[in-house]
Amino acid sequence: MFGWIARINLLAAFAVLFVFHLLLYYFLGNDDWFSIALLASIVETGVLALIQIAAGGREEDKAR
Repeated sequence: MFGWIARINLLAAFAVLFVFHLLLYYFLGNDDWFSIALLASIVETGVLALIQIAAGGREEDKAR
């Protein structure tokens, strides 16, 4: 599992998480759905980045 997370492109993960959260909070009827979705996506992408660091970095970085 950590190997898979270490290979994730963070920009693509942010985009997917942002779209998911946009739809989620919009359909839940939140008044501040855009800012909540943005904040949640930033936090979850940050967690993914920390997991990548803890898992030993990215595969491309190891080749250098």
